[in-house]
Amino acid sequence: MADKVKKWILAFALVILFLPMLQHAVPFIESGTLKGSFKDADDVTYSVEKWMDGSYQRQKELYLNDHAGFRPDLVRLYNQLDFSLFRKCHAGWDIRGKKDMLFQWPYIEAYYGNDFIGYDAAMQKAVMLKAIQDTLSRLGKSLVLVYAPSKATFYPEYFPNDRVQEKHNMSNYEAYRRLGDSLGINQVDMDAWFLSMKNKSKELLFSKQGIHWTSYGAILAGDSVMRYIEKLRNIRIAHPVWEGVERTSAARYGDDEIAVECNLIFPAAREVFAYPVTREVNDSTAAKPNLICLSDSYGHKMVLWGVVSKMTGKCELWMYFNQAIDVKQDKYYDMNSYDWKDALAHTDCLVLLYTTFNLKELGSGFIEAAYAHYYPAGK
Repeated sequence: MADKVKKWILAFALVILFLPMLQHAVPFIESGTLKGSFKDADDVTYSVEKWMDGSYQRQKELYLNDHAGFRPDLVRLYNQLDFSLFRKCHAGWDIRGKKDMLFQWPYIEAYYGNDFIGYDAAMQKAVMLKAIQDTLSRLGKSLVLVYAPSKATFYPEYFPNDRVQEKHNMSNYEAYRRLGDSLGINQVDMDAWFLSMKNKSKELLFSKQGIHWTSYGAILAGDSVMRYIEKLRNIRIAHPVWEGVERTSAARYGDDEIAVECNLIFPAAREVFAYPVTREVNDSTAAKPNLICLSDSYGHKMVLWGVVSKMTGKCELWMYFNQAIDVKQDKYYDMNSYDWKDALAHTDCLVLLYTTFNLKELGSGFIEAAYAHYYPAGK
């Protein structure tokens, strides 16, 4: 009996060992793809030169590793064990905080001011931004700087213990906020506003499984920004009517983006998401200003998936000043070949929307380029 058990164990082990090889050679089960920003290694063609310098062997090893049978399933199993037993995330910047709250560590660094660019550098950029705002104002246009909220600001009590710091340094957010007030830059502080709603909102503004504001939060933010523009330009805009809220445990529009990147078998947390049901108002007497939103990744939800485009004429989203998206025409342009100066000349409002983590690179080069355009050296 003991021998039979040993033989069965050996047979089972051999099957387990050879199944990935069989799956690689003749796929018989379709595994779900892994999520996240990575690329499997390409195969390599044999040549004597590559064999002699060892590049063939190295590339072939990478290829076989990335294309092993059942690899996505085994990666998910490995990630789940590490996540459940050791609280580890295997996805770039992602870390697991208390009570299953997922974070990305650069946001925590920004919260503590560890990425502060210095007051002089912030002052220089703020002065240029104010000059651009003044020029646009003389041209009948409006500029608004929006501080998108940060999950780190919203939930610092859930930081993992090894990320907690006693010392809180000056942050880029604090510096720009003070400078903006002093210089008279048009500002909307969503970071402070969201924090004020932390224990008041019935719906999730940040989810445990995401890093950006939820779709619900992004729609609130977009509507608020447009109301600020109404007052700033002394116009009336027709806002979509909220007809209700659909609640579900199934995340949409990237509300569980960090959890998805972790490639787990089971959900990282259980929570209820809210998705507003809105109805566009047709009002021919209401203004529909042309708008450009120069933004980091927070702009996706607010502009592309939110309600902003429904309240504007021409609507563009400039992602990190390297890609221009015509939202209503669903067209994408490389900023290197896009005439952004002409687009700026034909817009009514320019919104710069950045979260605290990206304030160290506020404008992504636009502020310097626009300042040089409006104030050429020596003129």
